[in-house]
Amino acid sequence: MPSLKLSPNGLEIVKQARQEKGWTIDNPRFLEQASQILEPGRDWENEEVFAAGISLSTWKRFLKGNAIDASVFKAFCEVLSLNWQDLLERPVNWSLSGTTQVPNIPLFFGRRYELAILTQAIEQGTRLIAITGMGGMGKTALAAKLATASKSSFEQTLWFGFHLTPPTRDSLPSLPAKTLLVFDGWDRILGGDAKVGRRQRGGEYRLEYESYAVFLRSVVQTNHSSCVILTSREQPEGLNILSGNGAVIFPLGGLMEGAIELLQHHQLIFDAQQWVALVNQYGGNPLFLNMAANFIRELFAGDVGEFLASGTLVTGEFEPLVAQWLKEISMLEQTLIKCLATQTQGLTREEILLHLGNRPSNGDILAALLSLKRRALVETTNDGNQERFFLQPVILKCVDRLFSSQQ
Repeated sequence: MPSLKLSPNGLEIVKQARQEKGWTIDNPRFLEQASQILEPGRDWENEEVFAAGISLSTWKRFLKGNAIDASVFKAFCEVLSLNWQDLLERPVNWSLSGTTQVPNIPLFFGRRYELAILTQAIEQGTRLIAITGMGGMGKTALAAKLATASKSSFEQTLWFGFHLTPPTRDSLPSLPAKTLLVFDGWDRILGGDAKVGRRQRGGEYRLEYESYAVFLRSVVQTNHSSCVILTSREQPEGLNILSGNGAVIFPLGGLMEGAIELLQHHQLIFDAQQWVALVNQYGGNPLFLNMAANFIRELFAGDVGEFLASGTLVTGEFEPLVAQWLKEISMLEQTLIKCLATQTQGLTREEILLHLGNRPSNGDILAALLSLKRRALVETTNDGNQERFFLQPVILKCVDRLFSSQQ
């Protein structure tokens, strides 16, 4: 007989709905009304027993998130005036049909340190590695090179993308033995959910995708000989707890020495001071640097010095991506982005709170700031004993242009 269980998000929704009823957990009216749904037409209030499958112990198992009979699960949800499909845990099945080939990365600059650190982590038995960072940083490229470098340590390598809605089924997968699994683009199941008009906090799983968090917990907390690598623009919720159990969260920063190789590949003319200035201007982001390099080669005859002297900042095709990201964040996060866009040197937490005044609560402001940091839209630097929050120059220019066009 099929069974269903509540997702973690569903548990919270059920708890709130039950409290709104104002009935105690063991109030028999829950069971009487569920019985009426399953077997209408009987006076269940005066019956000595309930409908088949309905009992106080089953009700309590339901409230704890344990699996129960599907028909009873739906009846309990209806008693609470909730749509059972919105509460259901939908674990993910990573079928082999969803795999693709490990991408071929013909151009790859630098990242020797990052590859060495992560390869060592895999050799030491790390079960979960999350490569996070702003779009364009090269997360996919690093994961592909890491998968290739670690191929001999596993019997097979499976690469999954999130270009389409991933398949789901009734049970979580078991990890294949001695397998390296790479999930590229994990952020596609995080953040705002345009289909239902929700703008969630950074790192929060989209509606009906909570089982992915369950999968990651199982990767870390069960014994197996495999390793999972995920790439994500946002840091998924719950990873900080898993990192205490051996998972590795690896925020990917910009290129430094590797940027020299990138600029040389484009046959640009530069000295040490100029490449440092260019790297700082674009945050070492390989996508930004490639856009700038093409621009410099075509309009400045490859002379980095002349380009820097012009004061030009190339945003190119990255602006539509930033526009899409801004649509996915909350109104308070947008307000914070606008605030930071007015200060090229960034702001401390105290300065941000002062700028926004007492309109939102301090707690809401700090939660939105954390959400932006998890989305890799805001970066931080230490200024003495204070932490400053800032936007990379390219992001700042995109934000300024986008918000100005809306006025």
